[in-house]
Amino acid sequence: MTMPPHDAERLQAALDDLTDALEAHLNACLARTGESDPVVQAAYNKLRIAADRYDDLLFDATEEVTPWEFPEEPPSLEYEDLDAEAGVVGVLVRRDYEIDDTDRLIVAGREAYGELYPQDPHESAVADVSHPGRALYQMLHAYGVDGLDERAEDAGLLPRGGTVWVQALGPADEETLTTDPFGVADEDLLAYRVDEIIHTDD
Repeated sequence: MTMPPHDAERLQAALDDLTDALEAHLNACLARTGESDPVVQAAYNKLRIAADRYDDLLFDATEEVTPWEFPEEPPSLEYEDLDAEAGVVGVLVRRDYEIDDTDRLIVAGREAYGELYPQDPHESAVADVSHPGRALYQMLHAYGVDGLDERAEDAGLLPRGGTVWVQALGPADEETLTTDPFGVADEDLLAYRVDEIIHTDD
């Protein structure tokens, strides 16, 4: 089959990342200092992400699959107060990522810039997105929080977990939206909470 050069390059890069992750995981396992060794845990997490990414790109390009299986969603812990009543609620969202590949993140940021400003030459994207912070800014600007999360692995970001809190807000809390948005967090006022757990144990 004939594959577009860009797809072939992405697939080869994913394969290279996977083989590197396999070797790093083996080395970490051989040098482990005991159960729950943090180096092994980190290597396992990177291997899982690399394998998942390769599997996705392989299927997209060839409709073929690997023998690996991955959970559809990370496990979560939930809390819900069925008796909660509130006139105004706040939805507090936190998502944590490890920047695993700065170069890939910057490339993704420049692609986001290109989608936002298609009339600008590529040189403008290169000049604008020169560091990870700016890459994240352009990705959030182009895709929003959920869009960033969907593109995280391709952009060199490893998910580390997240949490969503829904809680009642008082009149004074509404004034903190731009000054101290997360200062209102209060477990006693929770109506709903879900935590995404990213396991790193092998």
